[in-house]
Amino acid sequence: MSSLYSYSDFYNSLGAGATTFGGIISVICFVIIIISWWKIFKKAGRAGFLSIIPFVNLWVYFKISTRNHILWFILSIIPATTLIGDIAGSFGLAKAFGKGFGFGLLLFFFPVIGLPILAFGQSEYVGTNNY
Repeated sequence: MSSLYSYSDFYNSLGAGATTFGGIISVICFVIIIISWWKIFKKAGRAGFLSIIPFVNLWVYFKISTRNHILWFILSIIPATTLIGDIAGSFGLAKAFGKGFGFGLLLFFFPVIGLPILAFGQSEYVGTNNY
């Protein structure tokens, strides 16, 4: 018998606790993001329930965050250009709520932090005509 551990030994040593904890954290983050999007849509003057309808939520997201929402919507549903649409949407959403470049970075890299700040903070929707 070898003294080296195999992958299955390591995985089995983690037990159900580690995977359960990760699952709980994932669900908590998911719920935070859903509630935040609902509130952001309401702040932007749209119905909150639109944030949970696939593709409709993407359309409204780009409508409230960018001027050329049709282009960004199309780019975001094409697999090869999704990242470009995500970047445009994050920075556009930051500007639409009167925030700067740094907040756009926060929205792009850490949406579970940035979205609740927009949703529950003092930020007000100023629109996309200001830039």
